[in-house]
Amino acid sequence: MVNHVAQLASLTAAHAQGLLAAGEAKAEPLLLRLDPERRAKVLMALLGVVLVGVALVALAIVGGRRLRQIAAKPAPPTRRREDEWYRKPLNPDQPNSRQTPEPE
Repeated sequence: MVNHVAQLASLTAAHAQGLLAAGEAKAEPLLLRLDPERRAKVLMALLGVVLVGVALVALAIVGGRRLRQIAAKPAPPTRRREDEWYRKPLNPDQPNSRQTPEPE
């Protein structure tokens, strides 16, 4: 049983070394393996993503500054209207329940 485990460990180590050696032989980045036309498309797409991200961050910063400026200003005074909206009937066709009925 011990011999079997030792053989399995040595085979696994040998396979791992073989895979590492094969990986080091093809260590060229994927971007450099592409043809020039496709490489240009990929780089332009990445540049576009970066520029859109920078623009979104700049928009958030400018919007936050503007919002803080608006929040720092005092609110203009409002007129107080006492129209007693809560006493008006919900349906204007029906008389108010608080009004006295008219004598006949």
